[in-house]
Amino acid sequence: MIATGGSGGHIYPALAFATILKEKEPNCEIVFFGSNNHMEKDLIPEAGYRFIGETMHGLRGNVVAQAKAVFSLWKGYRKCITLLKEERPDACVGFGNYISVPLLLAAHRLHIPTMIHEQNSYAGKANHLLGKFVDAIVTSYQTTMSQFPTEKTRLYGNPEATLAVRDEIDPSLLASYGIDATKPFIVSMMGSLGSSSVAKVLDESCEMWNPNYQVLLVVGKQNDYQFKAHSPHIHIVPFVDGKQVLKQCALAILRAGATTLCEVTSIGTASILIPSPFVPNNHQVYNAMELVNQKAALLIEEKDLTAKRLADEVNALLEDKQRLEDMKANAKALGKENAAYDMIAWLKELVK
Repeated sequence: MIATGGSGGHIYPALAFATILKEKEPNCEIVFFGSNNHMEKDLIPEAGYRFIGETMHGLRGNVVAQAKAVFSLWKGYRKCITLLKEERPDACVGFGNYISVPLLLAAHRLHIPTMIHEQNSYAGKANHLLGKFVDAIVTSYQTTMSQFPTEKTRLYGNPEATLAVRDEIDPSLLASYGIDATKPFIVSMMGSLGSSSVAKVLDESCEMWNPNYQVLLVVGKQNDYQFKAHSPHIHIVPFVDGKQVLKQCALAILRAGATTLCEVTSIGTASILIPSPFVPNNHQVYNAMELVNQKAALLIEEKDLTAKRLADEVNALLEDKQRLEDMKANAKALGKENAAYDMIAWLKELVK
């Protein structure tokens, strides 16, 4: 059983892990557990997996909201005890988010082998709690290792990396975005939903970027900002195949979510990172610093972001070909292509 939910940063690594596990062990039955009022209730069944949903609340908000959350987690824990006795899984794996807490604690209570995966460089509350009880902890960054008990923590990386490196480059896909695959391009992606807070800066800045490079602005599915950039080398689209454009671009301008940086490092993409300030514990800044400290990316915090600052950084990088190549190589060196395989091997040890 796999517990995950809340956001793509938790769900997609879990799905990647399940994909590789099913390939390695075709007879393995995989059941997902998550919230029945979040995106996992749709994404997981669409991927072909059985999904069991429960309604619970996170520990955010005022005292009343937190009390409600504690009660819902306790109620969920009692339900998970019953659920696990019915399903009898060989192991339970959690990918963060509060929804994983009741299932993993119930599994611990019933002596079912447990593993958790932490995607970010700063561990979330759920995994901090679960780290005291589970049998195995997998991290994506070296700095996260110190946040968990050393004897049961291993640095394997993010399972998304295992899938990212397998995709063959498809230059024909770029044509559907208006990009000429024979010429270099810059891509900007601010997450699947987009970012209205960054959109205006991107709109103003991209007109100042080196015109010898094509520009692909991926605005997101829920970004209501109306872009005004009109130069013929600038192409504006709502969404793209992220892995494909990261494999083929000269430079990427990105948020610093766990899945995004997993793809950047496994592929080896030069990037300018603009972490979202609207996440718990400001963890995207910590994620970004993992790359910045290895000279694999540049960081501009949103509070310091201006159109000119961004244009200056973009143009300086594009003019320094060696630095771009070094950034790509440094990013690639941080990638963990075998993440899913390593997790599966450890899980087998636990089950035995």
